[in-house]
Amino acid sequence: MKEDLSPTQRKVYERLRDHFRRTGTMPELSAFARSMGVHYVSLKQHLEALDRKGFLVFESRGRGRSPHLALPAGATGIPVLGGIPAGALSEALPEAEGYLPLSGLQDGSFALRVDGDSMADLIQDGDVVLFSKRPPQHGGEICAVRVEGSDVTLKYLDRLGPGRYALRPHNPRYPTVEVAAEDLVIDGVYRGLLRGALVDVLLEQPS
Repeated sequence: MKEDLSPTQRKVYERLRDHFRRTGTMPELSAFARSMGVHYVSLKQHLEALDRKGFLVFESRGRGRSPHLALPAGATGIPVLGGIPAGALSEALPEAEGYLPLSGLQDGSFALRVDGDSMADLIQDGDVVLFSKRPPQHGGEICAVRVEGSDVTLKYLDRLGPGRYALRPHNPRYPTVEVAAEDLVIDGVYRGLLRGALVDVLLEQPS
């Protein structure tokens, strides 16, 4: 198991991972240190700590040569941020359980594992659903939403009128819930899903 990161170490790690996802390369370290607002020597100390804790590979290659920097397998891709209830509203906290190596879908995409059957038979218990971090473009889109800051659910999102939305299930055994716009946060909009053995094949566990 990896050791916990300090706040600065986690910030460095997440910025490196984001840079790699966007560009497919690791940044030049002097420029990266400036963008982080830290001295190059301090950055190297953080990178060495991340190497010791197993979050990346950092190897000094001697005076005048750039260090070797790499992310381990399983550190890139679309993060699967734990589960999302597809039933009654309930609190769910995003905990990355792994990464999906799906090219072309890393522009703010994330995935959640479904727990429940309120969207069945369209979306089933155990499916991994892919989302885009964007507002819905029309009524009736499937969205991952939070209600009053912590309650999370997966539902069709219908606009009822000024300041009112309905969270509508696909399964008729569940009720539609009306919420005020000020109590609603839209985390993502449905892009597709993965089901069954395909998930286990694609899912890369964090090393």
